[in-house]
Amino acid sequence: MSGTFRLAQISDTHVRADDGGVAAAHLKRALAQAKDYGADLILLTGDLVNDAGEDEYAVLAEAIADPPAPLYLMPGNHDDRGLIRRAFPQHLYLSHEGPLHFAIEHFPVRIIALDDIVPGETHGLLRRSGLEWLESMLSAERGRPTMVALHHPPFLTHDLLFDKIGLLDGEAFADVISRHRQVLRVICGHHHRVAFGQSAHAPVIVAPSTSWTYGLALNEGQQIAPITAEPSGWMLHAWTPAGGFASHFMGL
Repeated sequence: MSGTFRLAQISDTHVRADDGGVAAAHLKRALAQAKDYGADLILLTGDLVNDAGEDEYAVLAEAIADPPAPLYLMPGNHDDRGLIRRAFPQHLYLSHEGPLHFAIEHFPVRIIALDDIVPGETHGLLRRSGLEWLESMLSAERGRPTMVALHHPPFLTHDLLFDKIGLLDGEAFADVISRHRQVLRVICGHHHRVAFGQSAHAPVIVAPSTSWTYGLALNEGQQIAPITAEPSGWMLHAWTPAGGFASHFMGL
């Protein structure tokens, strides 16, 4: 399979039912921008809603009812798997039980999406079962350019909070990635700011939130997770066979 490919990664939308529609409006603005840039695929990488409420998922469903491209949903630590399944029965890629892992196969770049949430907790964990599923999926298609998506950053960001609530088995994740050179990018969210890291050979890109941006706390005494005036936004990942990936921050 050949041809250009553009993925709109929208993350940490934190849709609410009690904010006057602000978070949903930000999401709709990101979707409109994705249309303007000719996105082939839209992937929401977790924290879809703020408090895992049924009313919030109803607002989210309305906001994404007419997407400009095929749209896929991944859970984050603010989400509830069961409520996602119930609110989006038409999303047939979502499993009926267990983690919401899935693969998107019908684009020039293969997308492997991982559910790393731990119900009731803020950190991420793939566990042995998730790592084995990832290994199996990557082993099945070693010749295709591949992107792996998950919610929690799988590398140290050096932030005093987010390294405690990131992907706790990031080293085991990197070990799997190291055996699959076809993985060209790893994308995630959770941190509410753009950050870049590495997992084995693969560059990792953390998307911003469409709702608000957190500052950094790198040193003791600095405020933990301050909300800053930095712009919210989303990521546009563009790929061509000759040039590979370029990833762009798109401000709202």
